[in-house]
Amino acid sequence: MKKYWIFLLIVLLVGCSGREEAAPLFTDDQAVPFQIVKYEEKIAPVYEQLVPHIAYAKTEGQLEALKGRFDIENLSMDMEQYFAVFIVTYSDSCGIAVDGVYNKDGLLSVQLLSASGEACDETPEPHTFVLQVEKGEYEKVQLYNGNVIKSSMDVE
Repeated sequence: MKKYWIFLLIVLLVGCSGREEAAPLFTDDQAVPFQIVKYEEKIAPVYEQLVPHIAYAKTEGQLEALKGRFDIENLSMDMEQYFAVFIVTYSDSCGIAVDGVYNKDGLLSVQLLSASGEACDETPEPHTFVLQVEKGEYEKVQLYNGNVIKSSMDVE
């Protein structure tokens, strides 16, 4: 009986130690050219309770409506060629950045990168990004922080 318990323990330990390394979430060939056309360390009041949040504009009218909601002036974009993505998120005091934009199976995925440091204050800091992305056929816009999806929105 004692040998049985030792065998069972060894099987459990071996089974738990064979952890596989996760494949990268996005590859270089999925990268979509983008430009940050507006960045502020504040949040639009209408979205304070919905963070993290994504909004998008495919037309000039949608862009004007979002500029009004976010109280953004002097932002122009060629809506024939580009798609506007508005992102509202929080980070600790070390900050956060847009690491890349990717097209993964018709999903426009925005990857965030958190800055790390030992002296980061955990008090949340609001961030608003406006991205200019080349137009494409996308089903959803998704926001990732690392491998964790933070928000997703259908593109209509």
